[in-house]
Amino acid sequence: MYAIPTAAEILGVTPAALEAALDRGETIATVTRACGLDVDHMTESLVNAEVPDIEALAMIAGFTTAEISQFAAEVRTYLTSFVEHGQQAADAWFDSPALVAA
Repeated sequence: MYAIPTAAEILGVTPAALEAALDRGETIATVTRACGLDVDHMTESLVNAEVPDIEALAMIAGFTTAEISQFAAEVRTYLTSFVEHGQQAADAWFDSPALVAA
């Protein structure tokens, strides 16, 4: 996942420093706000770092356009939750029965 290195680059910190902040209970959103940066821009940057590779791999694997669009939407939702609420919340959403049934 490119989220941590991409966010760290935007924030102007090392990935290790960002990981340490996250381990202390911060979120990417709180760190982004503390740096005076826009959280929506951060989220879009992380989505743009992740989605093209996922789409390319899904295309190579033979998934349909609709399935690839679904993957991209799920990644966007996951990353939005990851930025705002942290990895544990994002993982809980990803593992939820609503997603599995979709």
